[in-house]
Amino acid sequence: MPPSLATRVKSRRVTQACDFCHRRGLKCRAALPDSESTEACLTCVEYGQECTRTRRPKKRGTKPRDMADVASLDQRHRVRRKRDLPAGLSDVVNPTASLNSSGSSLDNRKIITALLDVYLDTIHPSFPLFCEREIWVGWRDGSFPDGPNDYMSLMCMCALSAQHVGNGALFTDEVAPAESASLAHDYLQEAVRRVPVDFEDPCIDLVRSYGFLVLLGAQNGNHPMVHKYLGLYHGICGQLNLHDESRWPSEITECDREVRRRLWWAMYRLEVHTACVLGNPVRSPESQCNVGYPCGLHHPAFIPGRDGQFEDWFAGWNSTTDLYRVLEHAISDFRAKRNSRTSILGDPEHANTTRIAERLSMIQRDLLPQFDMAYSRSSDSGRNRCGFQASNILCTIHLARMISSLSGDSSLHSACKTADDMISNLNSIPLEYVRAIGSPLVQQLAGVGHILIGVATRHRLSLIDYDLVKSVLTSIIEFLARLKDYNKIALTAKERLANQLADLNRAMTLNGVSHGTVGDNPRTGDVEVFSWSPFLDKIFPDPSNSSDIFSANLQAAFAWPYQSTIP
Repeated sequence: MPPSLATRVKSRRVTQACDFCHRRGLKCRAALPDSESTEACLTCVEYGQECTRTRRPKKRGTKPRDMADVASLDQRHRVRRKRDLPAGLSDVVNPTASLNSSGSSLDNRKIITALLDVYLDTIHPSFPLFCEREIWVGWRDGSFPDGPNDYMSLMCMCALSAQHVGNGALFTDEVAPAESASLAHDYLQEAVRRVPVDFEDPCIDLVRSYGFLVLLGAQNGNHPMVHKYLGLYHGICGQLNLHDESRWPSEITECDREVRRRLWWAMYRLEVHTACVLGNPVRSPESQCNVGYPCGLHHPAFIPGRDGQFEDWFAGWNSTTDLYRVLEHAISDFRAKRNSRTSILGDPEHANTTRIAERLSMIQRDLLPQFDMAYSRSSDSGRNRCGFQASNILCTIHLARMISSLSGDSSLHSACKTADDMISNLNSIPLEYVRAIGSPLVQQLAGVGHILIGVATRHRLSLIDYDLVKSVLTSIIEFLARLKDYNKIALTAKERLANQLADLNRAMTLNGVSHGTVGDNPRTGDVEVFSWSPFLDKIFPDPSNSSDIFSANLQAAFAWPYQSTIP
């Protein structure tokens, strides 16, 4: 070849990633024509790995339309998968199979189908960790699960759905098979057994599985479980560069990109929630990620009975994500203003309370009409999912306003007004939405009550102030009482707030309610000093430390009975 033509030779385009790049989620780059080895890709050369392409690729294209061909193809597909997949999985993918040889019901197709419906009706509208078409159609035509990783995420989904069934925290009134509730702990043990704690085979299914287990721990108040799998989630995100779209493999499909975006923002929201409830830091700040919002509907309509009128429920989901991003800054500002330790660069510039309030008002003003309020359950699942988004929006926007008002040192009346608005809006939400959303909403509402107790104990309470605080706290307690049959955390939170209110009542009596104030509250200059009573010491064990009233003594209230048996 003449030298002039040699300079124009382009590198080969990789049509299929090698085994190493596929396992690691890395971009497979073809070797240059003039390199010593044209067989190995550049990525394997840089990592010092053997470059192989021995895995069996998934089949693409349209399936045969002839029913005989379909049956023949499906039979060959099932035989091959039964040979390749782990024990027990062959019973799951075979719709005619009964229980496996060990007698376990975990692989019972009827139970898993019911749990899948629970996930789609109750959990997916708030935490869409799957592509709905992939799991809904795939499960019914036998193409899902398609391997051990799919089966791992399926078991995690079943564990979470079974927990909702056991608690009665369902959107629908239809009762799933009784076996699914009794198998909740077994599904959890199977999920924990199958989910690895190393990153030898990093994949999106592992990210999804960690997400399900974090959510399950949050729903049950198992905080060690939350911290464990949230930490693993951050580790796998770093391995796969999930925080930066520009570093994702170029060959991923549009559906894969959509799923990655959903996973990233769903887990971000869950982490901001745990920052409120548990007091942990936000380890993935929104300003340090480069991930677009999911578009939601990226497949044609595929579920019978939908007219598509309310299919764009993801616009509301993204609006809720906007609110969580504002909430992150409100939390950071709240903590920074109460932290005696300054930054090494001096006093950092915090988010302005006025700017936060303006942003919250802007988001609320720009909401689409279907997200203004949650309507009663209907036969249109798209409309129902809009109701989920409206419920989440109402809760999150009031929580952000509550925290922001405290950061700005607002008055007790302002804090009570914000809390009263929140509980009034929650009372307008149909019970089925509140019941299905479950523990995250309960924990946020209990946190608001806890914050209000903290604000009340730091103010000079007149009799009018006390009546105002008592009225709002009573409303919160009554709302939690409505959920006690569906959520154990609601019952615990209700009893805890009731005890705190009783402590406040005793403090009012001991410190002289007839004089119009609680305690002597001596002043030094313009600084108010609160005289702590023995009863209020139970609420805040260290009165001198007001660094974070979110996490003060909240953790002990939400303990899961299986905590000692879960690794």
